[in-house]
Amino acid sequence: TDSTCCLAASYQAKAFGVKTGTNVGEARKMCPGIVFVEADHRKYMDYHHRIVAAVESCLPVTKVMSVDEMACRLTGRDQKLENAIELSHQVKRRILEVGEVLTSSVGLGPSRFLSKVASDMQKPDGLTILEPKDLPYKLLRLIPRDLPGIGANMEIRLHERGVRTMEQLYALDVHSMRAIWNGVVGERYYQWLRGADLDYQFEDTKSIGHSNVLSPEFRNQTG
Repeated sequence: TDSTCCLAASYQAKAFGVKTGTNVGEARKMCPGIVFVEADHRKYMDYHHRIVAAVESCLPVTKVMSVDEMACRLTGRDQKLENAIELSHQVKRRILEVGEVLTSSVGLGPSRFLSKVASDMQKPDGLTILEPKDLPYKLLRLIPRDLPGIGANMEIRLHERGVRTMEQLYALDVHSMRAIWNGVVGERYYQWLRGADLDYQFEDTKSIGHSNVLSPEFRNQTG
């Protein structure tokens, strides 16, 4: 119904401004002719497992981050750049075999953090490489909000400290980073931005919720 919201939007719909959380009624106005498909979480999980299996047919999956994101650690000869690039293309081909519209974005980097950053730099069907020699200048094209773990609240805190660009963020010393993040996470960001292969996770606050909107005919005391 028009009172519900969009769970996810295609790239075509995003071009009209539709995004996760957009009210369905508003989405109809923003994107004439938009087609809505009811969520099917069992189907999503089925494809999730098939995609993980497709990737694992090429190389081991080190960690599954979410339904559509995973990390792999390259070892031995696969760490050579030319081999890593060929392996990346192989992974992308195997995912397309699961579903012909399942494009994927791959990031190659010296750490999981920078690989994640790289994978977000070219979507929906990219392959981006961040080598140590690329730091920091390739990162300077981004804004701090582009980094994993920096959301709206953290962005406000950075702005309050006068940090609005990646260049300003990168120029901070480790003590300033700790102060802004109020702890060791700031020090980790300092190391991550310089290619340190430290594990990362942002799981301090988690919640799960479920809601249901009554149809108009039930919006009364009896209903």
